[in-house]
Amino acid sequence: MIKTNKFSYQGNGQTFEGVIAHDVSLEGKRPVVMVSHTWVGQSQFETDKAIELAKLGYLAFAVDVYGKGKRAKNAAQAEEFMNEMLEDRQALLDRLLLALEEIKKHELADTDKTAIIGFCFGGKCALDLARSGVDIKGTVCFHGIFDPPGLEQEGDILSKILVLHGWEDPLAFPKDIVALGYELTERNAIWEMDVFGHTGHAFTNPNANAPDQGMMFNQLANDRSWLRMTKFFEEIFSGH
Repeated sequence: MIKTNKFSYQGNGQTFEGVIAHDVSLEGKRPVVMVSHTWVGQSQFETDKAIELAKLGYLAFAVDVYGKGKRAKNAAQAEEFMNEMLEDRQALLDRLLLALEEIKKHELADTDKTAIIGFCFGGKCALDLARSGVDIKGTVCFHGIFDPPGLEQEGDILSKILVLHGWEDPLAFPKDIVALGYELTERNAIWEMDVFGHTGHAFTNPNANAPDQGMMFNQLANDRSWLRMTKFFEEIFSGH
């Protein structure tokens, strides 16, 4: 049985509230997978992903980088909240690092086996965490945005990286895919990209229905990307 509960944590004078999901029928510690949210803020979408991850045997944590109760009610507010974060990518990274450290304190967390996935803005967050050089096992970016944080980070990226992307995504063009490949290679990351043809942005979101803006749910890409993620985690958490 999957149990979910709110998870509050503090840092830098602010309170954050995410959601934890785990299978109560399993015993002992288990790998941790963080779920980084879209521009709306932590929502049922990420909670549902956490539940699915918990079914796979993980301690799943839908993180909150905006702050407790800060959830967008419409697209304009979502853009406002997201842009606040993008103006200071170090502050954004600090919030991701805080979430990682807090979930590692959980009694069920196998602290040697941690990873992050993210969707849209959350995909950017996932890549930013990996770019920091933090010692996590894996990073999965679903239809994310690829621009570097501009923090002059150096050294090897320790996390293995899986990028799942739509070829027709208007928020990250094919040239951006290539640029990310060069960036990850230069920092010695072990990386892989699965790029889905005839697929735009937000392909994992059943509510995405704006083809004129390049945003559309794609069942095939959704199913294939999730399956690829599950195999990726099986691989990295088994020590390969």
